[in-house]
Order: sequence, then C-alpha cells, then structure tokens
Amino acid sequence: MDKGDPVAKRPGFLFTNNKMNVMFLNLFKSKVSKVNALFVGHYIDPRIFYTVQFNKVPCINFIGEIDTNKAFDFIANTGRSQVQGIYQHSYFGHDKKQFFFNNTLFVLKNKKMIGLANNYCQVFHTKDQYDWGQTMIKELSVFHITGDVTKAIGFTRNTTMN
Repeated sequence: MDKGDPVAKRPGFLFTNNKMNVMFLNLFKSKVSKVNALFVGHYIDPRIFYTVQFNKVPCINFIGEIDTNKAFDFIANTGRSQVQGIYQHSYFGHDKKQFFFNNTLFVLKNKKMIGLANNYCQVFHTKDQYDWGQTMIKELSVFHITGDVTKAIGFTRNTTMN
C-alpha cells in the first residue's frame, strides 16, 4: 500500500488493498450524483424516481385540473391491494392546524406508479401497460374541477371599458 495515499493513512480503515479503496469511494460518488438528480425543487422528480425504482423509462399519462384530495382517497381505497409504498411531501397549515400534501407518489405492483401534485395527476407505466394507464386517467377524470372562472394563458385583451 502506498504510504502517501491519504486513504491508507486513515486510522482503522478496513481495506488494505488500494484498488478496493478506490472502488469503495467511487461507489459513494455515483450514489450522490443519482440523489442530486432525484431531488428536484422541493421533492422527488417522479420520472427519475420511476427509472431508479424500476430500471425502466416510464410511459406517462397526464390529467390536469382535478381535485387531488378526492383522487388521493380514490387511489388509496380502490388500489389498496396494489399499493406497495406511498411517498409524500407535506406541510403543516397553521391556520387549520393540520397537514396538507404538495406531492404524493403511489408505488404500485407491476412497475406502475401514480403521482399527485397541485391540481394534476401523472400515471407512470411500462410500454406494455397503455390500457391500464388510460383506464386510470379516465377513472380520475370524474374528479375534474369545474368552475365559472375563465382562465387565460398569456396576455388577454379587455374588451369592455369602465
């Protein structure tokens, strides 16, 4: 072992082979880079999480403008036997003295996953599960938020004067 090697000088270091030391340290370096990519913004990027979890690139279905509280209850109750794990970012609302969720990931059996955030849902699946993905989106469409307010994207022109 090289006496000038800083790893070899550490007291109590278990490995005596320098090649093993380098391999051991590289193992930690690779995991750190994966973790950095996994956590984007204030929570997990579901696309990267799916890829890391299942070692596959996901197909993704999307539905917007849904009541995510009702969608959460629906998924948790109807898919209870399929749910293998729930990952959630939540916050405490001081005014109502309770927790609210920002993002939720349901990891399901058979390489399926559902992500809820803000007012939308993403359904992740393999390239062989399009029917399941589309069926899930159709089932979640009953939780569509309806309102009388017309939302505009970009600039709008007011056609009436005061």
